[in-house]
Amino acid sequence: MMFKHKTPLLFFSLIIVIASCKKNNVKPVVTGKNLVLSALEQQKVTADNVFTLKLFKNLSSSNTAGANLFASPLSVSFALGMTSNGANGQTHDAIKNTLNFNGLTQEQVNSYYNNLITNLPQLDPNTTLKIANSIWYRQEFSALPDFLQTNTTSFHAKVQGLDFNNPASVTQINNWVSDQTAGKIPTIVETIPADAVMYLINAIYFKSSWKEKFDPTHTNKRTFNLDGGGSVQADFMDKIMPVNLFTNDNVIVAELPYSGDKYSMVVAMPQSGTIGNFVAGIDSAKWQLWMNSLTPSKPEIQLPKFKFTYETTLNDALTQLGMGIAFTKLADFSKINATASLLITKVKHKAFVEVNEDGTTAAAATSVEVGITAAPLAPMVTLNHPFFFAIREMKSGLIVFAGTVNDPTK
Repeated sequence: MMFKHKTPLLFFSLIIVIASCKKNNVKPVVTGKNLVLSALEQQKVTADNVFTLKLFKNLSSSNTAGANLFASPLSVSFALGMTSNGANGQTHDAIKNTLNFNGLTQEQVNSYYNNLITNLPQLDPNTTLKIANSIWYRQEFSALPDFLQTNTTSFHAKVQGLDFNNPASVTQINNWVSDQTAGKIPTIVETIPADAVMYLINAIYFKSSWKEKFDPTHTNKRTFNLDGGGSVQADFMDKIMPVNLFTNDNVIVAELPYSGDKYSMVVAMPQSGTIGNFVAGIDSAKWQLWMNSLTPSKPEIQLPKFKFTYETTLNDALTQLGMGIAFTKLADFSKINATASLLITKVKHKAFVEVNEDGTTAAAATSVEVGITAAPLAPMVTLNHPFFFAIREMKSGLIVFAGTVNDPTK
């Protein structure tokens, strides 16, 4: 039975042919550890997925050019999670609501992220997963010790003051990001504006092999149909393999496991319509329905190889998701510095993905740029003509002296 694709999903299409099951030799897999979450932490996982789908739908809705799209909302969540430790009042509430922290204290949120940073990289010895955080601040800027210590303890953040006026600071920050992502994200900061006082940065790197690798000799050119008509020829990998599968009249969903069965790639392709409309209709409930409906199967998978990078500024997306106050002069980041008027000036995200016969390499970095609220320009008053002046008592308004200046040199 053939499930023919009608439109591409995000950046690839998937062709599945159900094949007769054959016994084959399965290599023993070295098992890692399991991720143990409390009930509250599991609640936060669900909330993270809600944020992921909301953010991705927002990015997809503005992706009118039909370009490839790839992001790590979890990286964004890490970076904003660090930032939230410096937020107060309505600003903290806005970040909390946007990231779906509802029902959790800040301490519980920090504990959750600490659990992920500590344990996710240890789940599978066959998978490389690195999660790194850092805070870079202008040397002359005074950040509150509690803010820095909390992020050092909970997020394992590297904290360092730099001379932001020195271009070498940009190189140092970018070198850190490049090192944490194995060179896949070589830069995240281009220049440091004069009003920038801090960067909170998350970097994630993932590399894993398929549980059953594709044979490169079976990779062939096939037609990949484009939304709106037209097609291209792409390199399609081809293999009969055990996967988890769900299909109905609207969608084909397949879960391809990576070595160790700790991570997987889930692909979902609409049976009809455009990918934009398809993504717009995905919500947490629908995603959970798909995941609960997956059943073991052994189809023939025909998956195109792909490799690309993606970058975007998330200010508008996060504003639309409810975090707008953090980008305005009404922002309250008094837990970073009690006296400076701070706001988020830019949230930048970069991501890289490569899928081939061996497996998947993916990386992402998110930077939150915090700046000082610029003081409004003072109106210019040039007294270059004769003028009247008065000296008065301010409370009553009583004029005590009055005069005119016709020639200030005399």
